[in-house]
Amino acid sequence: MDLTGAQVLAHRAAAQGLHGDDPDAVLPLGVVDSPPKTGAAALGVRGRREDTVDARDLVRVLSLRGTPHLHRRDDLPALRRQLRPRTPRQLAAWCGAHPTPDLAHLDLVVDVLHREFPGDTATKGELSAAISPLLPEAVTPHCPTCDAHHVIENVFRLATLLAGVELEHLGAKLVFRRPTGKPDVEDPGEPALLRDYARLVGPFAKADAEKWLGAGPQDTWPDLRPVRVDGKPLLAHEDVPPAPDPPAGLLLFPRDPYLLGPRRLVADPDVAKRVWRPVGSPGALVVHGRVVGAWRHEFRGRTVTFQLTGWSKVKGAARRAIKDQAEVLAGVWGGDVLGPDVVEW
Repeated sequence: MDLTGAQVLAHRAAAQGLHGDDPDAVLPLGVVDSPPKTGAAALGVRGRREDTVDARDLVRVLSLRGTPHLHRRDDLPALRRQLRPRTPRQLAAWCGAHPTPDLAHLDLVVDVLHREFPGDTATKGELSAAISPLLPEAVTPHCPTCDAHHVIENVFRLATLLAGVELEHLGAKLVFRRPTGKPDVEDPGEPALLRDYARLVGPFAKADAEKWLGAGPQDTWPDLRPVRVDGKPLLAHEDVPPAPDPPAGLLLFPRDPYLLGPRRLVADPDVAKRVWRPVGSPGALVVHGRVVGAWRHEFRGRTVTFQLTGWSKVKGAARRAIKDQAEVLAGVWGGDVLGPDVVEW
């Protein structure tokens, strides 16, 4: 199958609900929620207008790559099964520069988290301090920065998910809630996360999918077949059906699910360098499906101001759509008291 990048992006926008007809379509992938309310913003631009923070069907957890995400509560058992490392190589992906402990040590961390959770809620520091003295040095090496022994950072983050520990939705610090129920230790089953990635992102490279998953080399993949996009080889799980053009204008955070997959499909290299940075990435200004610039926002009293690169070059339907997006994001962050003011940056 031969496709153009424009066809892939049109399919992706439609599959992920960016036309506003299915705001929850993207939730099988989860949405990054760091800093807090960026997940609500991702769902808001897709048309979810209820108070996402208080939505009973959503939960905030440390999941993919150990990062705070919003997921549907009903999806958590499958998420835990598929992110649980099954091989030393997969566990090594969570250990950084530290030696990889035995898989049994991860199960021990999960068990101790579940049994020794202090109080109804606990900060990350309080929870780590409560469990680290009860664990072997294989998972609590000396940390030069803290000058203390504590659980390997991303192993701790993964273990909270596996133990059924959820996060409070708001606040600058990570605050964990006491887990309920028993940890899930079933086999992973079908690679549903990767299948959803293929379905919602479209043609992809395995390296892109594994980077998103952050769970080490994958032994099981959904059925894939080769395709060519703009003449370059990628993989697809199913046909890419025709779809309407992407929305004329979007304000997305840099880790929005729309921006997954091969970066060259959504941005030219010079634009990508300005948007995706090692630290402090701005938002992505998307016009007719592609990232054309960056944006940031700031609060001045009770007003949120959006600062965009190249705003003077955004015309017609795209300009109107960006203003609508600013209204939506202002509502997500503060309700009717905030008035968006889109300015040149």
